[in-house]
Amino acid sequence: MAASLLVGVDVGTTGVKALLCARDGTVLAQSSQEYPTAFVQSGWAEQDPDAWWRATCVVVRKVIMQAGVSPRAVAALGVSCQAPTLVAVDAAGVPVYPALIWMDRRSERQCESLRATVDEASIFRINGGRIDPYFLAPKILWLRDEAPDAYVRTHQILQANGYIVHKLTGAFCMDNSHGPLTLLFDSERQTWSMELIAAMGIDPAKLPPVVPCAQVVGAVTPVAAAATGLAPDIPVIAGMADGTAASIEVGLVRAGAAAEMTGQSTVLLICSDAPYRGNLLFPLGHPIEGLHLVVGAMVATGGALRWFRDQLGASEVTRAEQLGVDPFDLLGEQAAQSPPGANHVVFLPYMYGERSPIWDSTARGVFFGVSLATTKGDLVRAIMEGAAYGLRHNVETAAADGFPIAGLACVGGGARSALWNQIKADVLDQAVTLPGAANGAAMGDAIVAAAASGLYPSITAAVAAMVTAGPTFYPNLDRVPVYDSFYRIYRDLYPALRPSFHALAEVRA
Repeated sequence: MAASLLVGVDVGTTGVKALLCARDGTVLAQSSQEYPTAFVQSGWAEQDPDAWWRATCVVVRKVIMQAGVSPRAVAALGVSCQAPTLVAVDAAGVPVYPALIWMDRRSERQCESLRATVDEASIFRINGGRIDPYFLAPKILWLRDEAPDAYVRTHQILQANGYIVHKLTGAFCMDNSHGPLTLLFDSERQTWSMELIAAMGIDPAKLPPVVPCAQVVGAVTPVAAAATGLAPDIPVIAGMADGTAASIEVGLVRAGAAAEMTGQSTVLLICSDAPYRGNLLFPLGHPIEGLHLVVGAMVATGGALRWFRDQLGASEVTRAEQLGVDPFDLLGEQAAQSPPGANHVVFLPYMYGERSPIWDSTARGVFFGVSLATTKGDLVRAIMEGAAYGLRHNVETAAADGFPIAGLACVGGGARSALWNQIKADVLDQAVTLPGAANGAAMGDAIVAAAASGLYPSITAAVAAMVTAGPTFYPNLDRVPVYDSFYRIYRDLYPALRPSFHALAEVRA
């Protein structure tokens, strides 16, 4: 029997998830494994690339065992990841420095230098990104300036999925979806921009070859097979950023289709037939030639909810263990008892600075309107509503830049909450649709791998066969004007607090 199963692996911010599915998209097994992030200093966020690999080995082995299938039944494998991340490795593929993940903001000084020496308009024109610590180039410059020994030893600068692909196959590469997140990429020509690389003073020899997301870049080596439980010689595609994989999971294969993905962060994804050239959102590559993604990305929406659980939800965690349920479900039950507007509490979800559309590393989380009558449920609902307000801010920014949406698909961990889905529909005044099976970015990896392996003639055909639509949440017309009022307050808060955020960042205590 010909191999027809697919493995998708997503290297996320908090852990790795793997799934094994049949050719029609039916999930046979899933597994996940967490790993830590080191917040060494304020604004720093590091991870150990080998922790990703160890977790990948665990979850891939588990899905094969859980499904009870032969490893030789796997036709192909794809890997997606949090993005962008600086993974500097030597010629043997060994990391020479901890990975600087997308949340890392330590390169502010390098950004200031770039603004003084590089024409940012040329970055918008060629790449589509903006000078900000979120992107890869400032991180590379920080490594060059602050860890020169590691920079000299660096043979290739990979992304998180590129590191896992190297461990699986021995290949060095970067998929094209990550290109716009580097500030060093020509989004129109889909290759490195020698003009931007030279202007920023980065050694081009340290940048790996750029290949299409769906390209098979190698096969599982015997060593990797022994570590993961896979069979040797299984084809491995280049893979993609998690946002790109999520867009495929919900079928964004035509211009104008849109989705949002909420996990640690919230990411708005709009499919387009032209690359983004603005400066408040940013572009992301698409695995289908000729298509692009316009992206609005926040930092810590689901992360804020996780913070609340860890710091203020001890009783829910204990009770959840007793009941065998998720503590987020118990917190959600309390949030459902709070009315729209969270009893006049408005939350700014800037818990680790913010990306689009405000791009401010100094912004911080704020509960506004807290009183002695405020309940825990009010605070949880305010966090959910704050994420929805931030999503609306990005949606409005996209519309102003010429990328309006009509309806939205929701994926990611946040999509498991019916309450949160309804809040998003009410705040946006847009229908919100779930996929038939919300399995995350790993499913997008499997879909693209299915096309790359020849199980389908194209990614579009694979999407048509493997993606189904689930329930739709429609706006409650009575709540839309209520949320309009609170949204206006939300939008007024950041400009009012911006000077104080910047002053707070200057205080040394």
